[in-house]
Amino acid sequence: MSLPQRHCWILQGDFDWLNKQAQIFYQSVPPSTCFWLTDNTASDEAVSVKKAHQHLGQECELLIFQVTAQFDADAFGALIGCVKAGGTVLVLLNTALKPTRWLTRFLAIATTFPAIQCFNQQQTLPDLIPLQAANPPSPLIPTPTEEQGEAIAAVTKVVNGHRRRPLVLTADRGRGKTALLGMAAAELLKSGKQHILLTAPSPASIQTLLLHAHQQLAESKLGKTSVRWHDAIIEFMAPDAILLSQPATDLLIIDEAAAIPASMLEQYLINYSRLVFSSTIHGYEGTGRGFVLRFYKTLDRLAPGWRAYVLEKPVRWAENDVVEQFSFAALLLDAEPVDGQAISAAEENQLIFETLEQQQLLNDERLLRQVFGLMALAHYRTRPADVQMLLDHPDMQVSVLRFQGNVVATLWTITESALDGELAQQVYDGTRRLKGHLLPQSLLVHAGIEDAGQYHYQRISRIAVHPDCQQRGWGQLLLQHYLASVDGADTVGVSFALSVELLRFWSKAGFKIVRIGQHRDEVSGSLSVMMLKAINADGEKLVKRAHQTLAQQWTFLLERQWQELDAEAVMQISQSFDDETLMLDYQQQVNSFAFKQRPYESSEWALWQWLGDQLSQPCFKQLQLKQQHLLIMLILQGRSFDAVAEQLKLTGRKHIVNELREAVRHILSAETD
Repeated sequence: MSLPQRHCWILQGDFDWLNKQAQIFYQSVPPSTCFWLTDNTASDEAVSVKKAHQHLGQECELLIFQVTAQFDADAFGALIGCVKAGGTVLVLLNTALKPTRWLTRFLAIATTFPAIQCFNQQQTLPDLIPLQAANPPSPLIPTPTEEQGEAIAAVTKVVNGHRRRPLVLTADRGRGKTALLGMAAAELLKSGKQHILLTAPSPASIQTLLLHAHQQLAESKLGKTSVRWHDAIIEFMAPDAILLSQPATDLLIIDEAAAIPASMLEQYLINYSRLVFSSTIHGYEGTGRGFVLRFYKTLDRLAPGWRAYVLEKPVRWAENDVVEQFSFAALLLDAEPVDGQAISAAEENQLIFETLEQQQLLNDERLLRQVFGLMALAHYRTRPADVQMLLDHPDMQVSVLRFQGNVVATLWTITESALDGELAQQVYDGTRRLKGHLLPQSLLVHAGIEDAGQYHYQRISRIAVHPDCQQRGWGQLLLQHYLASVDGADTVGVSFALSVELLRFWSKAGFKIVRIGQHRDEVSGSLSVMMLKAINADGEKLVKRAHQTLAQQWTFLLERQWQELDAEAVMQISQSFDDETLMLDYQQQVNSFAFKQRPYESSEWALWQWLGDQLSQPCFKQLQLKQQHLLIMLILQGRSFDAVAEQLKLTGRKHIVNELREAVRHILSAETD
């Protein structure tokens, strides 16, 4: 029996009228079958759009998506996949909304789908199709479809067949991919396997998998990150944790593999012989198309016996579902770069550099899809909200290289202007955090450059070259053209996950490393790197000072914060420093740590320099013995927070830092008395 179509209505009116319509619709179905999301908290029944992730993995018959101030494209893209066959999507748009380019395009795309019905407050609403979803309730123990059954058999074959023959499972949303992985894991436990290991970008990604495994295993215990059945277990571990501990397992399942760096996937292939890689192709969380292009080559090299299985038929809604087609078009989930054949004859001297206007992108859908499709292919975390940024961010700039009108490379940049002096000081002191302004904020907080807020920056957020045009120097060419066109900025900067290849790429373009992050990304396990290139004389002074500041602190922080940094990266960074030395004034950082909220890791080098001069001074001797031990153990000896907490009977990191601030304040205050 074929599943019924889903429905979508877009209503535009004032807040009160829309709220009334929402109440009418909400009361037309049982509350348990309706998700009502809003960016306004006026209604008791509605949930904040910021909590949209709570509904992932669940189903509903009615989705009410109410927008009063700001359309959250990511949340919309996530929730529209929760509406099952025969269900309804109701989009409520306040007429007081700012008429952005993104919203203009969204409504224009809706008009190209006759089945997407649009109404305004002045119109009389027709009798709408009954909202009750027509498909029967899901059984307590779901049974796989024929296609899912074939995929489950392919998964079990990975475990029971020849080694080193991984499976790659791909599908769009709604095809039951994660559910079948749970069913397959359960089947493996029933057959006698003891341990199935799961990983994904976050534990939330595998909740559906765990639920379906639990439903298939009588008397199993479902936890937040595991399913236990007798002596066997299906459990989740973070992507980087698996590489660090390399636990033994009967099968490693990597769900949403496209959102995990290819370098980590390659390590899984090397370390494990039985693996299943799963990825969504057109998803709100990012794209699997780049994953397919890049990772298949790695599989050919390391596991030539690998197999692929593609799920085509939706299980949650009808084939050729209009709502799915509308969401793909409106959110650019299916945007693709230009076909390689159209640019196969391109030569470097035929490429045209161009800076695109946002209105130009809105007016030219083909150009917009090429630009966004290329970036989505290159960056696995490209989301629907990036379309909004591309069209509406006031400080966004898009540059491209084109061949015969087709985009072969693109560069996205964001202007980060100078900060007010008082605001910059608050950022330096750790009492204010800004949304955006990544470059000056990092230099103020982490590098300790006190006047970093007074400069003007251009930040390169993303760069991509068409996969058929790579290794030809066109990324460097695009950068050269862009840097020559920069106007009104002192420096251009970029931040990225540290890798030797990327360090070489940006160094070749003349960028200098000025900061390394203190914490590893929870998915990639990589530290972030920030590099700058001067545009004018003022920028040259800033870049030189920031680069030399890192050089001055390098060997100390290498031992304290970056012990696990790749040796090749350490060598490359070390060789980038020249012989010039900079006498750094650390006193301001110490003061901001003691009397404000400057982070400990950002102040560690300054505190170390300062404390060495204090040990023999009367002020230090006046401290309590516990405070003296704390300063010596943490700052001079570099012991871990856990070790210090245990020895000094402190309750944890926050307690330690508070005690540390108090001790440093005591010495500084005594010095001024």
